Parts: sequence; structure tokens; C-alpha cells
Amino acid sequence: MGAEQEMIDRLRSGDESALRQLMERYGNEVLRTAVLLLRDRHLAEDVSQDVFIDVYRKINQLKADRSLRAWLIAMTVNRCRERMRRASWKRLLFRERLEEEAGAAIGPGSEGWAVSATIQSIIMALPLRYREVIVLHYYQDMAIADIAETLDEPEGTIKSKLQRGRKLLKTSLVEGGWRDEALFEGQSNS
Repeated sequence: MGAEQEMIDRLRSGDESALRQLMERYGNEVLRTAVLLLRDRHLAEDVSQDVFIDVYRKINQLKADRSLRAWLIAMTVNRCRERMRRASWKRLLFRERLEEEAGAAIGPGSEGWAVSATIQSIIMALPLRYREVIVLHYYQDMAIADIAETLDEPEGTIKSKLQRGRKLLKTSLVEGGWRDEALFEGQSNS
């Protein structure tokens, strides 16, 4: 944790170059998380900016036993929740297809890109409580314990939400004509 602690120390001393470094290091993760939770790239960009401003202002609130990355993701989730509470989400329509979020290594028009875009659109249609844990587990590569800490919920609740979210995802894919059973292998645990 040497490099991360050095960055934290630099942020605490007011070093703006440390903020730029933090944004370069974690910016894509924060943005991707916000896009997948909010379903709106423009709002997600606003949230991402707000998160990094908050980190710079509130860096002294970071507890010594907490990782900077986990704190950033928790702040992102909380900012997204705040945005959703304030907005009239029932009147908003899905505005943007997330082509660039389908994966940098998979080019538009390829089968892999189509699969990724389909899965992402189904994830984005999940209720927020399931979408959050799916995004944090699969897109942010967070363990159950880390998700529980981030969302301030018991691990058992996170496991249940993850299992239910997977089941809803699988049902949506199968109803949509999905036949690739390999995608669902090993999904009963974690």
C-alpha cells in the first residue's frame, strides 16, 4: 500500500498533481460504475467529477484501515443514489447506448461487442439493488466483503442480492433467446 499511501499523503497536503494522478488511475472505474448505475453517461460524468472533488475536499475523512479505491467506489455509489433520489427517474428514458463501455478490446460490429452490449443493457434494466452488486462484483472485481463494506450491508444480504441479480440476468438472457450455457457455469457460488 506504499504508492496508495503516498498518494493519500500528497492529497492531504493539498497537492493538486496527486488529484490528477488519482483521476488518471481510478477515473475509468469511477465513470464506468456511475454509467452502469445511472444509465446516463452525462449524469455519470457529472457524478465522476463530483466524486473526485469530494475526495480532494474530504481526504482527511478517509479511515486508515480503508483502501482509497474502495472509498472512491463507495462515494460513487452514494453519489449515484443521491442523483437518483433527486431526479424524476420514472420520466427519463434510456438515452444512450454505451458503445464505448462495451470494452476497449472488442470492436463495434464484432460478435463479442454485441454480446457485451446486450449483457450491459440487461444489467442496466435490473432494479438498482441488484444492479449495484452486479456492477461492483463483475465490473469492479470486488469481493463480497468489500461490497458489503461499500454498501454498508451484511455479507449475507450482498450474497442474496448477487444470487438474485444473476438469476434475473439469466432469465432475461434466456427469454431473449440466449443459448450460451457456458456463460452461466459456476454462477451458483461466489
